[in-house]
Amino acid sequence: MDDQTSGPAARESGAPGPRRSRRHVGPADRGFMTRRRVVVISAASLSVLAVAGAVGLWSAYENLNSNIKTVDIHTQSGTGGVAPGSGRSPSPTGDHAAMNVLLIGSDSRDGDNGQYGDKNSGARSDTTMLLHVAADRKSATVASIPRDTMVQLPSCTMPNGTASAPQLAMFNSAYSIGGAACTVKTVETISGLTMDHVLVVDFTGFKNLVDAMGGVPVTLDKAVNDPDSHLNLPAGTTVVDGEQALAFVRARHNLGDGSDIGRMSRQQQFLNSALDALNTNGTLDDPKKLYKVLDAATKALTTDPALGSLNALADFASDVRQVPRQNITYLTVPWQWYQPDPNRVQLAPKSQELFDAMRQDAAVPADVLALSAKGGEETGQTTSGAAGTAGSSPTPSAGSTTTQ
Repeated sequence: MDDQTSGPAARESGAPGPRRSRRHVGPADRGFMTRRRVVVISAASLSVLAVAGAVGLWSAYENLNSNIKTVDIHTQSGTGGVAPGSGRSPSPTGDHAAMNVLLIGSDSRDGDNGQYGDKNSGARSDTTMLLHVAADRKSATVASIPRDTMVQLPSCTMPNGTASAPQLAMFNSAYSIGGAACTVKTVETISGLTMDHVLVVDFTGFKNLVDAMGGVPVTLDKAVNDPDSHLNLPAGTTVVDGEQALAFVRARHNLGDGSDIGRMSRQQQFLNSALDALNTNGTLDDPKKLYKVLDAATKALTTDPALGSLNALADFASDVRQVPRQNITYLTVPWQWYQPDPNRVQLAPKSQELFDAMRQDAAVPADVLALSAKGGEETGQTTSGAAGTAGSSPTPSAGSTTTQ
């Protein structure tokens, strides 16, 4: 047997050890290995990017979610005597129920809002619209309630926790007494409807939202230069920024007939134009633009708890977007002049026809639409009181007060 030395002994003796065979690597093999490395590195990079993207999306979602402020509209002030869920008509398919949402523009002067007028304690609802979305999501109604309407305000929970006394006052005083919850309770009391949701936006939030959208087109029959609101726009169509938009929807003098009723029509036109802009200016197809709008919107809004998440707001927006634009009806709740004060109005009898139609999820009566086309005024016999509960017109009680 040959004596072969290997391992450490071989190295110590200086004898060469066994040599490993080396495979010749040609250009084709090197190319394959390079491509494999690229694939592995690319896969790893994509994994890192996917994780980073997921973290980024989650961070964005959490940021938007944390922006939303909520107010409990039912626990705070009750439901105005209307049982939650009553008077809602289900759709024929059973997929949805009719939905009533109160849209409130607050004139709060707190914080940055102080630049839009004299600072005062509390706030009033500068704009209030009642949105009714049909159960089949094929139509919707937006009805503006004049802020100077004299109504019997129900008892509401005030910020200090005590209950206010029922009183005769302007409709927009409900917000200063008990915030959005009191406004909801007042609308439920005078209409007999249940409000499913509420959305509140203040001056600064409105301005920032319009700016985030890149502006909103408005059209004027003639040029306007209003020193009170600092609104200066030419005749025709102009894309207004946030400051201009706020002046456009708030101005009462030197624009239209100078009345609050006329201003409500302008606010409805602006809302319609804003919805059009969102659907046509590419915002919904551009992630960066969409995030900017969502960030401004969630910072601007105060909602009820049921809408207090990004998912809930997305579902709500989806419901509204299902309604064909041509099937959204804008109108003013029928009103009459309030005899004791020529600067005030009260709900007219035909307002109950509108509320009844909403309760039954039916089309708005033709005579109500005809009134709205003329500004919403119902002529004829008037009462000296103001609308209180649905279907009644009580006169002021002894000791009642009127809030200016």
